Amino acid sequence: MVRQRKVLLAAVAAFALLGAVGASSSLWYQSVVEAETNRIDLLQHSYQDRIDRLRAEIDRLNSRQALDRETVELRVGDLIRRQQALSKRHEIVSKLIQTAESNGILMPDTSTLPSPKPLLALQEEGADFLKEEGSAMGGEAELVDDPMKALGLRGSTPFGAIPANEQQNAAQPGSSAPGSSAKDKQAALGKVEDDIAAMDAESAVVLTALTRATRRQIEGILKETRPLGVGFASAMSAVPSIPAPAADVGGPFVPYQDEAFLNRVETAEASLVQLARLKNAARRLPIARPLESEQISSDFGPRLDPFLSRIAMHTGMDFKAPSGTRVYATAPGTVIKARYSGGYGKMVEIRHSNGLVTRYGHLSRFLVLEGDHVTAGDVIGNVGTTGRSTGPHLHYEVRVDDTAVDPEPFVRAGDRLAAYL
Repeated sequence: MVRQRKVLLAAVAAFALLGAVGASSSLWYQSVVEAETNRIDLLQHSYQDRIDRLRAEIDRLNSRQALDRETVELRVGDLIRRQQALSKRHEIVSKLIQTAESNGILMPDTSTLPSPKPLLALQEEGADFLKEEGSAMGGEAELVDDPMKALGLRGSTPFGAIPANEQQNAAQPGSSAPGSSAKDKQAALGKVEDDIAAMDAESAVVLTALTRATRRQIEGILKETRPLGVGFASAMSAVPSIPAPAADVGGPFVPYQDEAFLNRVETAEASLVQLARLKNAARRLPIARPLESEQISSDFGPRLDPFLSRIAMHTGMDFKAPSGTRVYATAPGTVIKARYSGGYGKMVEIRHSNGLVTRYGHLSRFLVLEGDHVTAGDVIGNVGTTGRSTGPHLHYEVRVDDTAVDPEPFVRAGDRLAAYL
């Protein structure tokens, strides 16, 4: 009995000891679990914080990239508009130069019109901005349909895709750092802007040189014709203002306009119009030679009359020439007389503009009829000795409002004006 009690007590003690050990183990395990849970929570918070920072950095980089892309797009759009405007300028200045050349104005070599091809410089600098056959800025402009794609800028490929050339650069050691391509493109765009600005300045130089050359011709013609006493009020009248090029050409595009450039164009074109009018008026003056002979046998003015041996007024110039020598009209006009006229013998009289009339006397025969319209250089008759004449010669007169004036200034002016007309 005693033995059984001892065994029972021992069993109870063992169970008590096991319970104590179990309770202790449970507390230890619980503390370990809590510690591990806390560590995992800290790691999760740390990872979440890092993820948030990375996301913020990605957003910042994306925003910066979008801003850079937008900036480049705006610059490219502006350059394309300026390219189109420069093509228009080139066309305007080229037409003005053609007009100047048709008026006998040859621009010096130092003022020739530049060939406007600034975007091609991008290819020369190694920036693959434009397709070789897709850019043209001289003469006929060939504008690209998709500038962003043609310029190879970010945004022209699907979102997130890396262009093949950037993949290749990234795979090669020592390749350019991220962002260097954008810097290169910005630098290339800056080069284009400089080229366009330089060509704008060159266009201004060309227009200034053209205007000065035109004004020199105008001044030269006025200088040579001023002694003739013939006015050119109609030719020198104010030229109407030239309207600016039409805006919104080709849909929504509005050309880049420079007020100073338009003013230069107006001045140059007004000068050319004035020169053309002045030349047209000068060509209507009797300034051509009536015949090829330069031998003058008697000048305009008082002289000893060959028949009366008395001082008398000679109202023209006598050109000595063999009978039959061709006689030419000295300006365009209408034949108002082609008949025998007293001391003039066979005479042709032509009415010109500005109240001017020319007479050709002592002819051997007529080659025009009254009412005929002639131009300068038309043959109107032949030299003879009809009428009051001592030998074969041409009596040539210039009359202003039916008053005889000295023809020599007209003839000499014609010789000097040949370089302008």
